[in-house]
Amino acid sequence: MIFFSVCADQWQAMKADAGVYWSKRAGNSLLNSILHIFITHGWHVMILFRLGKIIYAFPVPGISHILKVIFQVIWFLVTTLYGIYIDLSSNIGKGFYIGHFGAIVVGGNVGDFCSIGQGVTIGYKGGGKSDKWPTIMNNVYIGVGSKVIGDISIGSDSIIGANAVVTKSFPNNSLLVGIPAKNIKSDHL
Repeated sequence: MIFFSVCADQWQAMKADAGVYWSKRAGNSLLNSILHIFITHGWHVMILFRLGKIIYAFPVPGISHILKVIFQVIWFLVTTLYGIYIDLSSNIGKGFYIGHFGAIVVGGNVGDFCSIGQGVTIGYKGGGKSDKWPTIMNNVYIGVGSKVIGDISIGSDSIIGANAVVTKSFPNNSLLVGIPAKNIKSDHL
């Protein structure tokens, strides 16, 4: 059944997310580490996102509708308060880390163990020019203020520098900087 598969996938993703957030606690004491996890905005949003995926897969219509309404109210409040919005139709891999809060919009396919900073936008190009989202592969870091827009793909193990604007696809192991973004890693090899 699809519901149980979604539950298993999201549970595994939540455990990987927790591991990533736990690793960012900077060697604090156990109490401070636990408090850090409980007050980290990105962690709250990711837990809700993963629960939303489970709720939207719930197979019993009457209960499903009630759960969706309750979830949407909570989702609206949390995303508005934190300034972090992830489109629920996005596919976010395990170990996703949101380093800061504020002005973050994510829509698309994001691989495993990716990390983003504040002010990041991943989404449609807009203006009727693109009706598809980006695909971000595994282990990609997207720096503060970066924009990744349109029907493009960013290869695994890439870094997108602060305030870069990425509007075309790049291969694995890219180092993208500038407006429009250029792969400076290939220039220096």
